[in-house]
Amino acid sequence: MPDDRVYARHDLGVCSLVEPESVGPPGQRFFRIRAAGENGSALLWLEKEELRELASAVKRILGSSVRATGEPVAAASPNDRADFNHKVTALSIGHDRDSARYMVLAHCSDEEGDAIALWLERDSLDWLADRAFEVCDAGRPRCAFCGAPLADAARHACPRSN
Repeated sequence: MPDDRVYARHDLGVCSLVEPESVGPPGQRFFRIRAAGENGSALLWLEKEELRELASAVKRILGSSVRATGEPVAAASPNDRADFNHKVTALSIGHDRDSARYMVLAHCSDEEGDAIALWLERDSLDWLADRAFEVCDAGRPRCAFCGAPLADAARHACPRSN
């Protein structure tokens, strides 16, 4: 298996902060992962479904269950600054047996090598997944039958309820 680190243009090193966030009001939210490591910081923008899928993949890899982080979910400021601020096109997860750390590789374009590597301890990666589920679930409630977002439950005409 090739070493993904050679494909990362930017390696943040071991991250002391990695937090999924939402920006904007429910129904108009954008999602990102804020990361700060030994070699810099990044804001990695992704779709809600991508954030949820990352969290699901992490839980499968670690074999752990979802738990509450015990922190309130609040919208972040859109004006935050970081060394790197990119839209993510693809994500990869790897594991380094020697250091027992996990790598999240965020691809920023289709160009080879245009990626940012985040290194995380197992507990940090597990917390990232837990927090990502909370951030994704903090928006508008969804219809139990069709899964559509409910802006106003009294006016929702569910196609599956007929």
